[in-house]
Amino acid sequence: MDALSGADGVERDGAAAELKRISLAGSPNPAARTPAPPAALVRLYADPSTTYVGIDVGEDFLDLAIVNPRARSLRFARVALTGLSGQVSAALAGRIIEAAPELDAHTVAMVDSPRWPCDLDWSRFEQTGELRYREPSPRGRELDQSLRQIHRELIAPQANGARSRGLSMFPTPRAAHFLRWMNDVRCKPHLRAIALELFGASRCDSDAPAAGGTFTRFMLAGFATYRALGLLGVSAFEAYPDLQLRLSSPATRLPPKRSAGARDVRCRIVAALATRLKIRDAPRPATLDDADAAALALAAADAARRGALCVMSNACEGRFLLALDARQSRRIERRA
Repeated sequence: MDALSGADGVERDGAAAELKRISLAGSPNPAARTPAPPAALVRLYADPSTTYVGIDVGEDFLDLAIVNPRARSLRFARVALTGLSGQVSAALAGRIIEAAPELDAHTVAMVDSPRWPCDLDWSRFEQTGELRYREPSPRGRELDQSLRQIHRELIAPQANGARSRGLSMFPTPRAAHFLRWMNDVRCKPHLRAIALELFGASRCDSDAPAAGGTFTRFMLAGFATYRALGLLGVSAFEAYPDLQLRLSSPATRLPPKRSAGARDVRCRIVAALATRLKIRDAPRPATLDDADAAALALAAADAARRGALCVMSNACEGRFLLALDARQSRRIERRA
């Protein structure tokens, strides 16, 4: 029996592309477009004793935090992305399971990255491998709009009357952004290999060179991570550590990651979550990325015990997991 009730299917593998420099010929089919549906909110029932893994995605590494509630354990693992080529998703799946052999079809994974470019239809790619544009092309993701509304309702009003820092969510770029980077000389070889497997010989709608947005290149690694987890049979959800940390500790003012004390504040929230789950000898996160991954996994495991996991879903954009406390769960239920 799967750990999830009412969850969508996992990703399917697609044909791999050979790693090589190519000219971009062809494009996602502009005549085949998908209407943009609204985001839907549902409660997710997951086995509270299953394994939960939080994954912080970077350009060169995946940082994993793995929570086993039955063993009352938390551990960290790192998966290198450099050197990936050819059948990237399959190779990445092998690296993930080598680093985290406890992952299986019952595992719930939270990935700190969007699932797909904002103007492409993920469900069509999952089902057929087709790169299909959304129509009308969205200015931003439906998921992001819904998450900002949830932040305003659940977190922004503080008990002391102050308002929390706004929710900063970097917009998910359109497909053309990633296609330009794929053929840019500055693109790292493993990121180019990922783009080639996902987008093949697609071309940009514009011949403009890649410009700005180097931060968003990590999302290519995120796209590949979802596909690799799908090959492993792991149910994967998007998650956002900055939002989840605030949901897990609404009264705590969460400083920006670059500010002094940012890791200490996050580590205190992680320690509190570990205490709730009675984790034995919980290791202290060594980095901000470890803290983010741990917050995702621990919060989900804690919320699963109360049936307080909620999923925001959009067929074109994927599924986003929210781990709530009892009060937040009641408010969300009334909102839905």
